[in-house]
Amino acid sequence: MKTKHYISRGIASLASIAAAIVAIGLPQAGHAQTKVSPTPERIGVYDSRAVAVAYAGSSFQKKTMMELMTRMRQAKESGNTKEVARIEAEGKAWQAALHKQGFGTAPVDDLLAHITDKLPAIRTETGVTRLVSKWNKAELEKRPAPMQVDVTMRLVDAFEPTETQRKRAVEIQQRKPEKMD
Repeated sequence: MKTKHYISRGIASLASIAAAIVAIGLPQAGHAQTKVSPTPERIGVYDSRAVAVAYAGSSFQKKTMMELMTRMRQAKESGNTKEVARIEAEGKAWQAALHKQGFGTAPVDDLLAHITDKLPAIRTETGVTRLVSKWNKAELEKRPAPMQVDVTMRLVDAFEPTETQRKRAVEIQQRKPEKMD
């Protein structure tokens, strides 16, 4: 009988020790340790075609066009045919690039450069840290889709478009981009 008593006391002691180990090893309610995962980065995605459409006809585009025309006039007045040819080639290349940006999926970093002073506010308002074209699949695949925020119209509005330009920027997003060479 004594043996049974010692065994039962031993089992009870082991149970108490096990309970103590479990209690120490497990967090108490109210003292639970939660792993805080870092907040995922929020990426602002945009349709580059809409940005290009907003740029076309904007004060920024008009200023660039006026500078190009002034340089052309000066080259013609001075009889500098090489400069005239160079400016003509520059104008054609600029037009071709705008076409690829407005109807294809070409990057618009050069156009966004015109609104760099407005980009910090757009990032703050939308809570994004980076801006990436929705056509830049390689860059977007590096980031989780749920943390992508569409900022297209914020960028469009930064160019201060007319109502017609804004309407066209919305419409272009409804079409598939053209394949460009």
